[in-house]
Amino acid sequence: MTGRIELENALFKTLSQKGYPEEDIIFIRKAFDLAVLKHEGQKRASGEEYIIHPISVALYLSEMNVDREMIATGLLHDVVEDTDVTKEQVAAMFGESVANLVDGVTKISKLKTASNNERKAETIRKMLFAMILDMRVIIVKLADKIHNMSTLQFLPVEKQRRIAKETLEIYAPLAGKLGLGLIKNELENMVLKALKPNVFEQIEKYSKEKESEKLDIISQVSKKLNQKLERSNIKYSIKSRVKHYYSVYNKMKEYNKKIEDIFDLYGIRIITETVEDCYAVFGIVHSLFKPLPGRFKDYIANPKSNGYKSLHTTVMVGNRKALEIQIRTAEMDMMNEYGVAAHWLYKTGNTMSDQGEFKWLESLKKVQQDELSPEDYYQTIRNDILREEIYVFSPKGDIFELPKGATALDFAYRVHTEVGHRCRGAKANGQIIPLHSPLKNGMIVEVITAKESLPKMEWISLVKTVDAKKKIRHFFSLIEKEKKDQLQENAKKQVKSTPTDIVREHEFTPKKISDKISSKTGDKIFIEMDGERNLLFTYAKCCKPIPPNEIIGFISRGRGLIIHRADCKSITCIKDFEERKVTVNWGHQLKNRIVAYFMRTTTNNKSYIELSNVMKKHGGTIIEFRIDESTISNDIVDGYFTIELPLKTNIDNLAKELSALPSISFLDRR
Repeated sequence: MTGRIELENALFKTLSQKGYPEEDIIFIRKAFDLAVLKHEGQKRASGEEYIIHPISVALYLSEMNVDREMIATGLLHDVVEDTDVTKEQVAAMFGESVANLVDGVTKISKLKTASNNERKAETIRKMLFAMILDMRVIIVKLADKIHNMSTLQFLPVEKQRRIAKETLEIYAPLAGKLGLGLIKNELENMVLKALKPNVFEQIEKYSKEKESEKLDIISQVSKKLNQKLERSNIKYSIKSRVKHYYSVYNKMKEYNKKIEDIFDLYGIRIITETVEDCYAVFGIVHSLFKPLPGRFKDYIANPKSNGYKSLHTTVMVGNRKALEIQIRTAEMDMMNEYGVAAHWLYKTGNTMSDQGEFKWLESLKKVQQDELSPEDYYQTIRNDILREEIYVFSPKGDIFELPKGATALDFAYRVHTEVGHRCRGAKANGQIIPLHSPLKNGMIVEVITAKESLPKMEWISLVKTVDAKKKIRHFFSLIEKEKKDQLQENAKKQVKSTPTDIVREHEFTPKKISDKISSKTGDKIFIEMDGERNLLFTYAKCCKPIPPNEIIGFISRGRGLIIHRADCKSITCIKDFEERKVTVNWGHQLKNRIVAYFMRTTTNNKSYIELSNVMKKHGGTIIEFRIDESTISNDIVDGYFTIELPLKTNIDNLAKELSALPSISFLDRR
């Protein structure tokens, strides 16, 4: 391990070599001294002095040549979290900018009531919000993450896996989205080493074995290129590149290949001065070596969403060896490796507003404004915002960006919520595809809709985007709410007098009532449509259908499937009824009866227990047990319950038993 003194010397030597002004070095030295003072006596899991970590982060940042405030933040990023220093004190000593950067990087660890997952999600939410205000936050955080990952082996195995998984899901993709190619590759390699050490060692061993072969091929190619390029008077430089290990692993896994079958383990990068030179070099490369069909990509004319620009081509060289050649300008090369950090390479002090907007940042801003639970927020960031994107087209030529792995159903909901709800099939490039089939880049996707189609609950497991899942859940929650509202309204209209003596009791919150419906198929009331039984529906208020009434279904625009009596007079007045009606049937004849009562009760769950005991005695089931919180007064609350009883049950005898219960007073039966 490198000691504190060695790291200190390396940091200030780098600052001097990079040409930082004396006033900047004094500013950074001040932050260094405070960090050393406040972290004195603290140790890391490795046993080394804690100060090793912030100095290492600052050294990494100084090598990127970023501004002094970012380096000071690297030194101070843990003082607010782990010492008695406050954000206000940091602001007083180093300015508001550094204080805000430190705060943006600081974890949320003081939410004592939150779970680890909630704290993790809220920390990421806070960091990304700070990043939107000042992009420098994420660069410091990624430098912090790199050093933490380099010392992961000193932590318990389970914690290693948790941190590595979070790095792979959030931080490496975030680096990629920001164009920080070097950091993304470094993090992913560290994750592979932590999660798949055997695979990492296999790839590393194979790469070393092929080192001499790689050097030989690159030497041959470089020699030919040098001769041709020099005659063309094009200024250039050539350097070799090695595919990072995690990318090799992904190719092995995705295409089920052995490592020896991966042909682009290494390659050549040609750096020129102008875009015109890039295309000229491309022509020269193809005049010297045979290109592989379909392996040319023009990311200059069509940059990636993170701003990546380059020409890629794969050619055959030597003894039938494939070699990837990348061609780009020096500016492109810097931007491709350092991304947004390139804006600070010469300490220009740029903020996010000085840069071009990334499309995904608009989605991130929107998510920051949504009222999502910590878990939903984390899933949205991981699966929708940071996942590698694909681009598909509508039949009209509109472009839609979706996360990799998104399905035709995700596309339908991205087009419009109603298109998703009414989706019953899809085509890609003119061919019918399953709704759950992952889409591929460049596909032309057509959604097939039908007015009578409705979402299915199983769609939630088919779609990959959180947005689509949310829209499907919302559809079913609205239908469920309307069913409950209708039940309460019907109950009020059917009130009959019962004894009014009351015992006051507490709010009770049992499991969801639908879970308490009898499991005997013959005891259920359900609707069938085209053989489907697990449908969510509501009964029409105008005609109140019950078995064995003949019934008909109507697909409403906002309430889903509504069941009317077939002879209901109101249906003739409903616009588009004929176009949107569907054939439905009772799934089974009713064998039980449903009875509901209004009640008053008090603040423990004795009432529910006593009621359950009576139901067991009579072979009945509690379907629903609800209270109205707005009626609570002096621990007295109004509510109602609904019970399902065998037809043979004597209702009068049951009523006497219920009236005798000490914890419930019955107001009305409905």
